[in-house]
Amino acid sequence: MAGGTSIWVSPQAKQDPKAIFNLRLLYLLISVAWAGCFYGFDTGNIGGVLTLPSFKHAFGLDELSKKAYDDRRGTIAAMLAAGGSAGALLAAPTSDVLGRKWSVFLWGLVFLLGAIMQMIPDYSVLIAGRFIAGAGVGASSMLTPQFLAENSPKSIRGTMTATYNLMILFSLMLAFWINYGVSLWKSPGTDTNDTQWRTALGIQLIPGALMCIMIPFVPETPRYLINHGKSEQGLTNIVKLRKLPADHPYIQTEYQEIMAQVRYEQECFQGHSYWVVVKDVFTIKSNFRRFFLAVMLFLFHKFTGTDSLNYYAPEIFQLIGVKGESSSLLTTGVYGVVKFVTTIFYVAFLVDRVGRRLPLLVGAIMQASAMLYLALYLRFAGTNTETVGGTPAGGIVGIIAIYIYAFGWSFGHSVACYVVAAEIFPTRIRSVCMSFCFFINWIVDYGITRATPNMITEMGWGVFLLYAMLTYGGVVFIYFCLPELKGRSIESMDDLFQRPLWTMWKHAYPTEEEKVRHDVLEKTEQNHSIVPVDEENKGPEAAVHIEKS
Repeated sequence: MAGGTSIWVSPQAKQDPKAIFNLRLLYLLISVAWAGCFYGFDTGNIGGVLTLPSFKHAFGLDELSKKAYDDRRGTIAAMLAAGGSAGALLAAPTSDVLGRKWSVFLWGLVFLLGAIMQMIPDYSVLIAGRFIAGAGVGASSMLTPQFLAENSPKSIRGTMTATYNLMILFSLMLAFWINYGVSLWKSPGTDTNDTQWRTALGIQLIPGALMCIMIPFVPETPRYLINHGKSEQGLTNIVKLRKLPADHPYIQTEYQEIMAQVRYEQECFQGHSYWVVVKDVFTIKSNFRRFFLAVMLFLFHKFTGTDSLNYYAPEIFQLIGVKGESSSLLTTGVYGVVKFVTTIFYVAFLVDRVGRRLPLLVGAIMQASAMLYLALYLRFAGTNTETVGGTPAGGIVGIIAIYIYAFGWSFGHSVACYVVAAEIFPTRIRSVCMSFCFFINWIVDYGITRATPNMITEMGWGVFLLYAMLTYGGVVFIYFCLPELKGRSIESMDDLFQRPLWTMWKHAYPTEEEKVRHDVLEKTEQNHSIVPVDEENKGPEAAVHIEKS
């Protein structure tokens, strides 16, 4: 990213001044994206850790009946999501009072506390630790996309915001392989040695510590500063992040768009209290359309069944015929690799070239079809956990179907809802709306994760059929209601959502004029004479940018 454009950025980014792709922006990206590892490591770890004999012995799970074991492991896995729902709600006031930067830092410390508590072999402490760590994960899941979107140049905003999801899947993959590695420890006493499961859980302390060390050195988001009456400091931070002079056309366009948004909100709306903000969300049509769209995307994101696969992948692979604990963990590890590699492709190429809409539609169809196959296979072949010999042919196809599911997930529902929620809301209501969206995300996560062991026992193949039908329903909603956001400025979303949501498919792809807020576009068209003072930054990039604007 530093020093120029690359395969990681869109063709539109090549028209921007090269100076904006710099080491300071890269440092900010890495610092904040560590938060994705909180979610990924915990989600990937716990499913495998629950199958380790040493963990079962440490927490007394090996002495329980099947039903009691299902209930307890469901509670252990789901407690992170319960904390996540609380953290997502609490993230909004901290984001608006402390600022985006110090909120990310605060919730990073909360996550570290919870992760440390999970290392103690006591069931009550484990549950409390997972709830506290979950609060850190839930808050970070809201704050991180917000922070990245508010600091990103619009030409690579999708790529930068999606990097959070890339880190989720990187750590998820790594956690799967760590679980596989520790499952191979066969020295005497391994089944009663706490080192095995502590190694798997302790890895999540590393990204938490790295983020907390690096965050103090990144700048606060200009949009937050300007929205809170610190316009001079906001302009200063834009200049720092973009490494361009204050009078450069690129800086002036970005700054004026933010100022125009803030002026509009101050003229039309009174106060920043949460009651006033919530009232504006539900009574102003354009705001409610954005809110409804984001909430529905998060619901369909969860209704694909990803949490069941992430938390209980080893058992699901055993259900379709994979034999042995280590074999199921190995197959789960490959599942993590497929997710991660596909997400790299999404972040590097799709999100800011092809966009958000088309990959999501294609990916969701792949996910639904894979779930439909699993449902039909288990319906007519039954579970294969008792069969003798290797994995049956239909089970092998089932493994491939799960990998196809992972492929579709990684450039579909995995990323889209995070990116869209971070992009579409005006600054004044962004924290509250994103906080509620992520509350929905985590509370549904809790319900699905807690219920999955019992659902698989009671419903069997019906679980996968339910996920397939819900995901197909999501495809219909996405087609009609989700516009393409690639290349649009955050402030231009006001113009876009003046239209009814169900007509978005007719206006899905923006013209060049629609990528900039209309009042700023009119102003810049009247001021083509703006010329950058810094000779080094003159050139075709700046000229093209102002003409595009």
